Amino acid sequence: MRHFRAMVACALSLAAASSFADGFDTASSRNSWRPFVGLGFTSGGDKIARINLVPVSGSGPTYQEDVSSGGGIDLRLGFSRRLGELPLTLQLTGAYHNDQVNGIRGEKARFRRLPLEATVLWHATDRTRIGFGVRKATHAVFKFDNTACTSCNGTAHFKSNVGAILEAEYALTPSWGLKARYVVESYRVKNAPQALLDGGLLTLEEKFEANHLGVMSVWYFD
Repeated sequence: MRHFRAMVACALSLAAASSFADGFDTASSRNSWRPFVGLGFTSGGDKIARINLVPVSGSGPTYQEDVSSGGGIDLRLGFSRRLGELPLTLQLTGAYHNDQVNGIRGEKARFRRLPLEATVLWHATDRTRIGFGVRKATHAVFKFDNTACTSCNGTAHFKSNVGAILEAEYALTPSWGLKARYVVESYRVKNAPQALLDGGLLTLEEKFEANHLGVMSVWYFD
């Protein structure tokens, strides 16, 4: 739920600025590489771990949050280039994708991966692009720390398949865009410490479907 609320808030706040939108391209940006940075939130994927939490106020009943294979915060850096006069743009991106929960008994669980992406976007209109791409999540690890049970701690390594990306982007200004995307990918447990295996938290070669939805804000630089 925390990621869903963040995604909705991000989408609504950015959509409010859409009345000031211009196209993606400027005279200086055509036929050149434009660096960009992005910040977003994703939601989806199978549950890896469930952690008990307390309300922010510190009082009231406990509740639970999942560390998922598709959720988390998405920070990215990349380069974008319009392909000549064609209505196409190529984007190459590296990202930091992390889902993390801190529990009430000192637990900290997080699933971190470093995806590499290549996407081609078609300019449907001056302000709208639709993209298709591929994604390979590298250095995918699940880390579990528990101060109340030090023998339960450990880091598990995952291997990913080559995922597929479908996204749409809307230009709020020539240098500011809003993306909505859907990613299809999966992970398998490559290796894990014996403590996590014995505790039943993970199983070797266990598969996690990580298909997810995401929204993000992207800033381009000329």
